[in-house]
Amino acid sequence: MKKIMLAGALSIVCFTGGLGGQAYAQEAVGVANSIHQKQTVAATDQLQAMSYQDIYKILLLSKVGFENNEVTIVTTKTNITVKISLDAILQSYKDGTNLYPEGEKEFKENFEEIKKAFGNAIQIKITQTGNGFKSEIYTANKWEVISAADLNEMLLVFARADVELKPGGYFKDAIGHWAESYIQLLYQADIINGSSATTFNPNGQVTRGELAAIIFRASGLNVNEDYEGPATYTDLNGFWGAKEVAILEEYGLIDIYDGSQFEPKKPVTREEMAYVTARYLQAMEVDLSQVSSNNTFTDKNQMRKETVEAIGLLQQLGILNGTNGKFNPKGNLTRAEVSKILTLTLMKLSDEE
Repeated sequence: MKKIMLAGALSIVCFTGGLGGQAYAQEAVGVANSIHQKQTVAATDQLQAMSYQDIYKILLLSKVGFENNEVTIVTTKTNITVKISLDAILQSYKDGTNLYPEGEKEFKENFEEIKKAFGNAIQIKITQTGNGFKSEIYTANKWEVISAADLNEMLLVFARADVELKPGGYFKDAIGHWAESYIQLLYQADIINGSSATTFNPNGQVTRGELAAIIFRASGLNVNEDYEGPATYTDLNGFWGAKEVAILEEYGLIDIYDGSQFEPKKPVTREEMAYVTARYLQAMEVDLSQVSSNNTFTDKNQMRKETVEAIGLLQQLGILNGTNGKFNPKGNLTRAEVSKILTLTLMKLSDEE
């Protein structure tokens, strides 16, 4: 009988919902302090020690989970421009735990003045300057330079002060890519790696072996503790992820590969990824009883029978979509697409917990 993974096995810092009761009133171009002075000083010191690359990573992490009309981030090789709606800040007080009620009170009392100064959204631009960076905020129809302390307060709107970043993760080929936030979150969570120290290869294909490694890490499993013997597949001798595949097979996560061979170097198809992802959610004991598995894609007749409901489930959860009504089940997946699918899956899991 297949073992069932316990819900909560996933160990990952949740970067979403970073607004969480931290909103700030502005005076002219400056940003008025609305949190305790002691914490402001500590957080400001942290910011001053941060590099442009670290600020880039924190902003990407914080973007995940917000709607595009609430927070947008535009990145280039030399600057980052962030835009957050005032309504999103207000909504954060309803959705998150408000650790600083005096900040909420001040923000609401000064809302009209803030809106007059910044419009419906606050915009910040951070530009690389040699080894440092310049910070600006958009007000009165122009960009005005702001101090490190002011920038720090604005960053706290996006991310909590205790975020600890891994070294690396500044992938030059992912800057400005539509999936860069998803890529960054999975990298920081030790679930996915770059193709090198400075590249990610977002448009590269994902192999079955790589997918197994990614799902294994996301599951919080441990090779030393969970390995009970080799897989039934006959082609894993010498494969670096043989133990991970064996454990996932034991847990029933890769039943889609039901032949005698696993073919670890073969590219993953879209329907295979959907099936494995759905099995992962089930194994993590996410309550899916109220979620329809209705598959509305017009190319269902091209799907393997055992994948139809899995694809429908993820479609209804908003984890995956198709193009022009079709899913293209036999198509291959890019590293960027896998990053998005798995990030949205982890967010669903986080919501459950």
